[in-house]
Amino acid sequence: MTPYLRGLEAFTDVQRLIVIAAHPDDLETMCGGTVYQLAQRGVEIFSVNCTLGDIGAQDAALSRLELANIRQRETETAARILNLRQTFNLGRPDGELVPDLALRAEIAHLYRRTQADTLFTFDPYWAGQIHPDHRAAGQAALDAYMPSKMPLYRPEQLNEAGAGRGCLARVFLFSPGAEANVVVDVTAVYPQKIAASMAHVSQFPEGEASLDWLKAIDTGIGEKIGVPYAEQFKQMNVW
Repeated sequence: MTPYLRGLEAFTDVQRLIVIAAHPDDLETMCGGTVYQLAQRGVEIFSVNCTLGDIGAQDAALSRLELANIRQRETETAARILNLRQTFNLGRPDGELVPDLALRAEIAHLYRRTQADTLFTFDPYWAGQIHPDHRAAGQAALDAYMPSKMPLYRPEQLNEAGAGRGCLARVFLFSPGAEANVVVDVTAVYPQKIAASMAHVSQFPEGEASLDWLKAIDTGIGEKIGVPYAEQFKQMNVW
């Protein structure tokens, strides 16, 4: 392995992971292999989709409400494949996500409710990230980090049973472009990643044949460490 790259050992201390994504299928395609391996280790994993994914239809005859309901069912199916503990959807319209104060507060609330110690989210700073929802989800997730730890921020959130001040200690950004410093071999669990991705039938109606683009990405990342398939992250320094 290239000296500056770490692998799965970067997540040794992770016990409760929250993944903040924009759409159903983002987690599965961006980091599903890593997430599955962490679940196998006993890590509790919470999935958050900020939008309903209600314009990402291959079938134009569907209504947005029908599509949103389909995508929620697909999310739950994929979550069972990856052994996730719980999924959340923040109900924002697809294609219109903005990192506003309301979204920040909702995400901070989830940090407090789940008591997650680690965050996975999109890298909002990567210049090649052309999807505005991806940038917005990543930015809102990072913006919520600091206020979630402050007792005077939205103190009513702390009144819930089990809630406490945010305790995130690690942040990993997926889709980080050339700035990755963690590359994880997911070859052994790639069938699970593909199965979880294919659970999103509305997005990948031809099954595995619809995922050639994903395999090409993961193969390219794998070449960095000499394995067939890998996923990459950029770890941020947080305090």
